[in-house]
Amino acid sequence: QETNLFGGITLSPRAKQLAYLKEHEEEMADFVKSLSPKVESVQFDWDSMKVEVIGNGTPQGGGYIITLDGRINNNKDTEFTLGIPLKRNSNEVPEELVIYEMQPIRILRDGGWFLYD
Repeated sequence: QETNLFGGITLSPRAKQLAYLKEHEEEMADFVKSLSPKVESVQFDWDSMKVEVIGNGTPQGGGYIITLDGRINNNKDTEFTLGIPLKRNSNEVPEELVIYEMQPIRILRDGGWFLYD
């Protein structure tokens, strides 16, 4: 965060993206709940938010996507990853919320990750 000419606070692109995700927390939680009837609650790891290049086999990549990890039912042995695509560049805030399941809901059992069922 930085101060602009008029003494106001200017948010970094990351802070704006994080604020956008938090505004849409309920829709993202509903999306995760739709993946399994056993999901009662969703916890997002806001510190995990990253902007990544979408790989498509070309050097410039296929654009950018915000990824965000989380867990379900307050169980620290669960995890999932959502993706929210960006249309133009890595610093933008999405114009509309589009959610992809990047990693399915998994649970840690017997030393390995298994699909949550």
